[in-house]
Amino acid sequence: MPLASREDPTPRGRPPSRPVSAPICRVRVGVRLRPLTSKETSEGGRGVVDVNPFDRTVTLSKRKFTYDTVFHPSVNQKELYSNVAPLLDSFLAGYNATVLAYGQTGSGKTYTMGSEAHSGNLGSFQSGKFRESDGLIPRFLSDLFNSLNKEREEAEKAILHSGDCAPGGVSSLVDFKISASFLEVYGDDIYDLLEEERTSLKIREGSNKDTIVVGLKEQVVSSADEAMGVLNKGTMHRTTGETLMNFTSSRSHAVFTVNLHKMTRNKEGDDSMTMSRFTFVDLAGSERMKKTGAQGERAREGIKINEGLLALGNVINALADEERLSRGEKVHVPYRQTKLTRLLQEALGGNSQTLFLACISPSDTNASETLSTLHYANRARNIKNAPTRNVDATKEELQRLRALTNLLKCELIKQKFYSSEEASTTALGEVNDEILLRDDVASYLDSIEEKVEEISGVSYRYFEQAKLPQLPGSMGVNRAVATPNNPPSTNPPTPNETGLTHDRPVYRGVDDETPDHEVTPDDDLELVDALLDSNEEQITKIDGDIVLEEKRLLKLRENIREYQCMKRKFEDKVEEVEKLEAEKQDLIARLEQAHADPSSSASTHAINQQLEKVKSSLSKARLEIRHHQQKYRESEAEAKKCKGLERRIDEMKSQKAALIRKTKDDAQRQKEFKTTKNREIQNLRKRERSAVNKCTKLET
Repeated sequence: MPLASREDPTPRGRPPSRPVSAPICRVRVGVRLRPLTSKETSEGGRGVVDVNPFDRTVTLSKRKFTYDTVFHPSVNQKELYSNVAPLLDSFLAGYNATVLAYGQTGSGKTYTMGSEAHSGNLGSFQSGKFRESDGLIPRFLSDLFNSLNKEREEAEKAILHSGDCAPGGVSSLVDFKISASFLEVYGDDIYDLLEEERTSLKIREGSNKDTIVVGLKEQVVSSADEAMGVLNKGTMHRTTGETLMNFTSSRSHAVFTVNLHKMTRNKEGDDSMTMSRFTFVDLAGSERMKKTGAQGERAREGIKINEGLLALGNVINALADEERLSRGEKVHVPYRQTKLTRLLQEALGGNSQTLFLACISPSDTNASETLSTLHYANRARNIKNAPTRNVDATKEELQRLRALTNLLKCELIKQKFYSSEEASTTALGEVNDEILLRDDVASYLDSIEEKVEEISGVSYRYFEQAKLPQLPGSMGVNRAVATPNNPPSTNPPTPNETGLTHDRPVYRGVDDETPDHEVTPDDDLELVDALLDSNEEQITKIDGDIVLEEKRLLKLRENIREYQCMKRKFEDKVEEVEKLEAEKQDLIARLEQAHADPSSSASTHAINQQLEKVKSSLSKARLEIRHHQQKYRESEAEAKKCKGLERRIDEMKSQKAALIRKTKDDAQRQKEFKTTKNREIQNLRKRERSAVNKCTKLET
């Protein structure tokens, strides 16, 4: 469903306004300072970061930074959520919203988001009873369902009291659907946290230039408890690990998304649908291996995390480069550098209202990481987004046309039944309610409706005639549609026109000569036959290609079988080299022992001869191994080619099957088409005979 409308933000519950250019808004940035941990205190750490919520500044040493909002360590989760709540209103009005949590590992990002595993009873979220530790996501989900249910209840009460719709034209909530998805970016792979099977997912660009994760599960939820169940299920599958800085360190970037489809109806009965998305991004923390003590797999994870955050930093730097942007220079934004940055393309510089939450540690032991985070957040403040209200363009256009129709009706009534003085003093699109009750006005409106239906019927017939000459699914055939306001063209097609374009025939009388460029029914039938022949040619070509590719595949498989024999020889040679190497080491040891005992000179000579033979055999064996290694690499390359050919042959067979199905369908349509054309020919002949008879009568 297309999302194509740009509007000013509208208050929740109001009908959509006229589409206008999207307002530009900055990414809002907040900084949350957590308290000192017991580990930092035991290591002698002291607080060196000062936050001032009143002037919204953060001070580290002599450096001072200003942000949109800052949070003292004493701020609890409820107070923090109050800064996210305004985004909920925008979300309900049809705007996309994003909250990102960024910071050093162990700085409290996951705690702030509330995406930690909840082992307790989830039933309390629907009623709004939270634990003190519950973060942004649980509170948001509870507030979301409470707001929607309250809006629906108020709308139902208004309908009951008024007997119609909500008074004053205010939109009433008709229905809504909420779904949730949860994924993680581990390394540079995307995994669905709601699926038991761990399969890497691909991403592609959608028709609206948005990023789509192919195969990502979206689970429909009807309550805050169900939504929390989805969050908890995904959290249990998220990749975590222990480091020196964090016992449950997130080893991946997590993205929890809530999708809302909301339909409202105004007093005229017009529906309006909005489709919005709220995304919570819990970024994995930046790490220094000296501090985390990461080794092996943990170290590799840390490197990948830092690579992703570096790519994200490059995106932020490009979007926040005000100097180049002010000069009008085109700045390349490296969204495609990683999958993480592609997923965040909408949140940074796109169609979303974004809150960037930087989480920092107060300890002097983490001062350099804290300073880096503050710089990162400061640059993010310069990013400008263009959020747009996501409405169903079809319903929006229908609503606009209805309003235009009502306005034109009013103007017609004024033109017909008002005096010139009354018409000039009445506002545009407004008429007196009493005049609508008059019989002559009602009769006039009925005649307009009848005329509209008549015109619609004519347009429909022309439309059906225009569809007949073209087979559904066929390509390269266009028709010029003749309508009362769009007469058939009499100009022949120009050589540079693409496709097979014909004008519909024009019948003026029996004495008129048919122009050369006009199309007869027989021409149409020939065109259909040509299209079917084209399908047959494509099938024949694909058959030939399949035969050639299968021959190549057979030859490759024979080569692979030969290489399998070489592989066994290679393995035998490796074993032989290992034995010769062991024998060589044994002889060297015996030779050293013989040199240490002068009385065994004869034995030394024999050992030397034997050692030379072993060295010679070892040299030959190693040479053969190198030769076999080269062949082995070639066999691996051939095996890859073999798999590629198998895939290509399967695709060609699928393409052939699709063409065969299409040919059968086209043959059926051809049969129906010929029947229609034969009927058309008979009708034309009848018309021609009738015209001849009329001419004969006129002559007599």
